[in-house]
Amino acid sequence: PATTASHFVPHPFGPPGSRLYRTGDQAHWDTTGNMHYTGRTDTQIKIRGFRIEPTEIETVLTTHPLIAQATLATHPDHRNTPQLTAYVVTTGELTAQDVRLWLRTLLPDHMVPAFVVPLDRLPLTPNGKIDKTALPKPQAVTTPGGRAPRTALEESVRNWFGEALGTPSPLSIDDNFFDHGGHSLLAARLTNRIGAAHGVTLTLRDIFQHPTPAALAQHVEALKAPAGPAAAPRRGRPALRRRTPDQERTSS
Repeated sequence: PATTASHFVPHPFGPPGSRLYRTGDQAHWDTTGNMHYTGRTDTQIKIRGFRIEPTEIETVLTTHPLIAQATLATHPDHRNTPQLTAYVVTTGELTAQDVRLWLRTLLPDHMVPAFVVPLDRLPLTPNGKIDKTALPKPQAVTTPGGRAPRTALEESVRNWFGEALGTPSPLSIDDNFFDHGGHSLLAARLTNRIGAAHGVTLTLRDIFQHPTPAALAQHVEALKAPAGPAAAPRRGRPALRRRTPDQERTSS
């Protein structure tokens, strides 16, 4: 009841008994009568149309046995769309990909951070709170020793990966789509564009199962391969027929 009362407040300009819902959005009117959105009164953020409470994700992160501390922040991607970034202090060997794969088993896709940044410690303000302004911007991790495209198909798929992710430099064919901030919405666009370019039908599952340009190009090649010759229909055995009386006399 107390939480409900704090969110549904009396309407100061409405009829008696009417109420307003306190969304937590913060805005102001200017002198021309236009309203300007200035942020939130809480820590809630909006990702791909979903409102997310970062503390929920931070709580899940700290349940991992190798994560001691965690915090979240948002950073705009090349399309100026906010992306979730998790900053974690680990107590053992744990990669960003390990963390994201683990989170996918516990959270919906829109709550899985696009980037995970391991830190030795979280930066703090003089009064001991996490200083989010001092957190480093996430950088996509390029696969060490990544290979260049070997075929025209690999180059085409690699280029589509880069276009979807907005990477500043060309990817290798071994770079993982999800290590560069990929998510289900970008994956859907990627499957549509690669499928249209090469005349095949791709699904989101294909991106999750083949997340590198090399693996996806091999999958596309298999889909484009002509089917083998159809097997000849198997003839059934002729039905046995009873011999006529004339045949019986002839054989006797």
